[in-house]
Amino acid sequence: MSNTKKSFSIGIDLGGTKLAAGLVNADGEIIEYVKIPTDMNQDKSPKSSQKRLISLMTDITVDIKRRFPKECNGRHFKGVGLASAGPLNVDSGSLINPVNFKGWKTVPIRNLFLDSLVKADFKTPIIFQNDAIASAYAEGWTGHAKTKKSYAVITVGTGIGTGVIFNNGPCQTNGMGSEFGHMLVDINRLRGTKEHYASMTVEGIASGVGLMRRSTAQGFNYNSVEELVLAHKQDGNKHEDLFSDMSTALAMLCFNLSIGFNLEGIYISGGLIKIKDLFLKNMKSDYNRLIKEFNPAYKSTIDIAKTKNFAGVIGAAYLPYTKK
Repeated sequence: MSNTKKSFSIGIDLGGTKLAAGLVNADGEIIEYVKIPTDMNQDKSPKSSQKRLISLMTDITVDIKRRFPKECNGRHFKGVGLASAGPLNVDSGSLINPVNFKGWKTVPIRNLFLDSLVKADFKTPIIFQNDAIASAYAEGWTGHAKTKKSYAVITVGTGIGTGVIFNNGPCQTNGMGSEFGHMLVDINRLRGTKEHYASMTVEGIASGVGLMRRSTAQGFNYNSVEELVLAHKQDGNKHEDLFSDMSTALAMLCFNLSIGFNLEGIYISGGLIKIKDLFLKNMKSDYNRLIKEFNPAYKSTIDIAKTKNFAGVIGAAYLPYTKK
């Protein structure tokens, strides 16, 4: 079968450090893939960063259409899916004080993107969703969760995303929810300090931003997670405490999701799966101990997502298929 006889969609995955996009066919196969850094530090104000990223998403989308005109026109083109880190409201199409975009407050990103595409002469529906839920859709579309009704994808990267699919639908109410990466897990610091709550969450401990902040608090001055990991491995596992806490925080998240939803599978995705050797084994061990002590009947399988770092784009491209 030729590509033009299949249906197609474009997926946009907007993250805190990168913007990824792809043309994807109805089998969840990526035909074209683009990834560029968002480089948020270059902007002078939240408004200028919004305008730049909307323009960037528009340019990439229009360029894909220009290079793949047969796939991006007609009834077989299903639309554009936009997945972003939150918090956000799917129904209104707005980001609401998003963690990854400082100072953005409430931004109607779906309508801004839609208007920008229309001005570029590309009229198409845009379906908006939390990036972790989009990643979960991807795993159900082409990954390990094809036969499952209730499962979660945990994205471990700049932040911690949690996309929960519960009884075949996204775990959201009135367009919001599934923000379990912000679950509090550090009771001692909550009682003992007046720090912002974020440092006491799974994300504050286990994300890339969390690892960097915690290493800085210890007196280190790394420019990236990669630099931190290199120093850790070259100097006798000097940051074992950071990665041990990361493992335990993620295990607690998996435990809470398991007993809350009785999940059939938990899948780990995101940019930090490249350092899974530093947290995955201990995370599984801590999780297995906790769930055994509670009730083994709630135990879920834990695997690396089959869609890996392409989950966001594949899941975003699936979104047009979910519209009613």
